[in-house]
Amino acid sequence: MSARFNSTSSVTDAAASEHLSGAPTDTGVPDLSDLSAADLSSIPEHIGYLKNLGLDYGWGPSSIIQFFIEHIHIWGGLPWWASVVGTGILLRLALLYPTLGAVDTSTKMLNIKPVTEPLRQQMIMRGKEGNQIEMLKLRAEIQKLHQEQGIVAWKSFIPMLQIPFGFGCYRVVKGMAALPVPGLTLESVAWLKDLTVADPYFILPAASALFMYLSIRKGGENGVNQLQGTALGRLLMFGLPALSFLFMAFFPSALQLYFVTTGLFGLGQAYLLSSDTFRKSMNIALPVRQPKNGQSPGRDDSQQSKSIRILREHLEAERAKMIQEQHKSPNSLEISFIDRALNNLKEAKENIKRETAEKLDAVRGQAPVKNADGTIAEPPRLGEKDLKLAADYERRRKEEEDWKREERNHARREAHLKAMELEREKARSAFKVKQR
Repeated sequence: MSARFNSTSSVTDAAASEHLSGAPTDTGVPDLSDLSAADLSSIPEHIGYLKNLGLDYGWGPSSIIQFFIEHIHIWGGLPWWASVVGTGILLRLALLYPTLGAVDTSTKMLNIKPVTEPLRQQMIMRGKEGNQIEMLKLRAEIQKLHQEQGIVAWKSFIPMLQIPFGFGCYRVVKGMAALPVPGLTLESVAWLKDLTVADPYFILPAASALFMYLSIRKGGENGVNQLQGTALGRLLMFGLPALSFLFMAFFPSALQLYFVTTGLFGLGQAYLLSSDTFRKSMNIALPVRQPKNGQSPGRDDSQQSKSIRILREHLEAERAKMIQEQHKSPNSLEISFIDRALNNLKEAKENIKRETAEKLDAVRGQAPVKNADGTIAEPPRLGEKDLKLAADYERRRKEEEDWKREERNHARREAHLKAMELEREKARSAFKVKQR
């Protein structure tokens, strides 16, 4: 009995296994749990190809970048790296006209900054004092100046749209390289044989850092750099390209190509916007050149105060003499190159701290009041507390004078009424005498 059961059981198991092996196993969903073993190159490229590979970013800047990269590749027949570069150029071209409008607005705001900045500082101070009426008056005055110059403040923030789209391109291309998309591993550009790995010679990150340095040196993509010539501006001019090189050195080559292309576009934009001819042709406001050596706008050197000019020349001569004596002294030879470099770094650090503190004070409304030529105005003889006491004294004095004036007027009115009454009595008496 047991033998028959075993025989039947074995036959049944064999039939069942044969039935299961012949059953269809294709459920219509590709098994991509192990992408390294999947033959991604066998998947045909079509619209939606990147989503089929698992690159789905939903809605937002990343999905928009993915849409353009994929459509340029499929419809334009370009390789993946050219699609990435083309998407970057297309994005910058789409934002070019709004960016020019933002540059025009920023330049106009910078030109009237010597007028609006004192008003803005006063507005902040009145707000801290709780004087809402004066604060609103100052705000209305600033808005009136903006309207007269045709300034629309929100336009100056349009170039910041490049930030989310740049991050979106970083996500998409980084995901394509990490997957990797087969085309990126097979395509080659110049010395780049695999676009999913970083540039082995660091040429692309160095080029991107160089473009950023030249762009900042030329005035930035707006053509006007307010920090140019300051210690903080020098730190940004050298520090940002260095950080850019460090971060980009290990990006995939496809992503490095994107940033190099957009950086070159930004450099060209900076050179164009630094040209007055281009600004005039595009109807963009020209920046007002700041006067040098403390010279007031609209005045030449012959109109400056003679005593101040002589004092400045004397101080410069004394400083040059001191520097020359330091170089001649034997103690200066004992200072090593490292010590001089450290001293220069300390001096640069102090300058950066001072300029940063000045910028923060200007934002908080605590910056010193400046004249029209940019020099610091003389501080008031009285402090804020003394000014308040003086204002209270003037108010009480005015009230006392008004009260005394009202008393004098009342006494004069009383005397006038008494005189009029006496005149009427005299007239009545004279009239009675005539009637008799």
